Amino acid sequence: MDTFEDISQDEIDEIRRHVDEHGLSGLPGIVQDKMKDWRNVPLSIAVVGEAAVGKSSFINSIRGLTADDEGSAAVGTGDTTQEPTMYRHPYNEKLVFWDLPGVGTPRFPQDEWYLGRVGYSKYDFFLLLSDDRFTSKDIWLAREIESLKKDYFFIRTKIDDAMESAENSERDFSEGKVLERIKKNCYDNFKAGQLAQRAVYCIDCYDKFKWDYTELMEDILVSLPELKRNALVLSLSPLTKGVIKSKTMILKTRATKMALVSGIQGAGTSLIPIPLLGGAISVSLDIALLAAEVTFYLKQYGLDDESLQELSSRTNTTVEYYRDALKGGSAIMASRQSVKTYLMNAIKSEAAEQALKRIPIEMCRFIPFVNALVGGAANFATAYYMLYQMIDDLEKDAMKVLDALIQATSSEVD
Repeated sequence: MDTFEDISQDEIDEIRRHVDEHGLSGLPGIVQDKMKDWRNVPLSIAVVGEAAVGKSSFINSIRGLTADDEGSAAVGTGDTTQEPTMYRHPYNEKLVFWDLPGVGTPRFPQDEWYLGRVGYSKYDFFLLLSDDRFTSKDIWLAREIESLKKDYFFIRTKIDDAMESAENSERDFSEGKVLERIKKNCYDNFKAGQLAQRAVYCIDCYDKFKWDYTELMEDILVSLPELKRNALVLSLSPLTKGVIKSKTMILKTRATKMALVSGIQGAGTSLIPIPLLGGAISVSLDIALLAAEVTFYLKQYGLDDESLQELSSRTNTTVEYYRDALKGGSAIMASRQSVKTYLMNAIKSEAAEQALKRIPIEMCRFIPFVNALVGGAANFATAYYMLYQMIDDLEKDAMKVLDALIQATSSEVD
């Protein structure tokens, strides 16, 4: 178990002040509101490039949609996007992708007013897409973005087409050689256009598991400030292993706060006896609150029934295909009980005893008033240990489902 540094010193000081002034009244609500802050963080991402390079397809892909889904971006072969078009993420309306009109069209000519027309100042960063060749318009657009001190990521799309063409025409074809050639062409053009050198991400908008899609997502997350990064991670589906691991890091920061809130909310409720060392002690926790948090974890990792059903529909498989991949996984996924019932049984099991044995010194260092807040270290430690262990187990389950998804996708292609 890690330390309890998931509650920052500023947060501890704020809790202290509230308790000193108001006692426990209202404290759970304050902590819970902070845990929901990520939903209030605006994040606007501009997807830009020439017409027909795959902007709409990418926006659909990163939001987990197909061109046929409600709310998807229209996909075409010409100048489909006529005006800057906003597409909200289905799980977080504050996360917005903007499909910008292609550069060099009659409505949006290549001139110094292009970025002003598309409202560049409201975007956190740009995703600059190019397809089968690097053009003067790409160089011009990149230079304009750099001049505005905005960050951008250069994405080379339609790599599947490049691979197919090379395979049909080259005797010594290899994917590695094709990728190296594409990236060298981009780097040469960066230099010729006097642009800062940067990574080039080769992707297929219809297959997130090929080439540089994973690296692109990880580098985007690393580039963002913490609040915006958390908002993006918790909004995205578990589409890469890097995103899954990022979710785990964020969810673990919630575990301490949720254990604190559950202990406070549970005070005064009927106690749940936990047998320990031949005797019995009692803890008091808000089981409904903990169940809601675990349900949130399941949704984040794509392990809830709705997510698995949607995944099976998109991959022409069955829910049982993914459940089979989870055999030997976490106890909660193997159980057919409700989340609340599962947690009630878990609290009464050896998990609670393990929690009490593993209360670290850090608890006293970072939350020296935990006894006063939740009626004893046992309440806090039991909830924290259980949530923390649950996160570790569900991360492994999510990785198994992702591996099964990759296998299913590969089988479709074959």
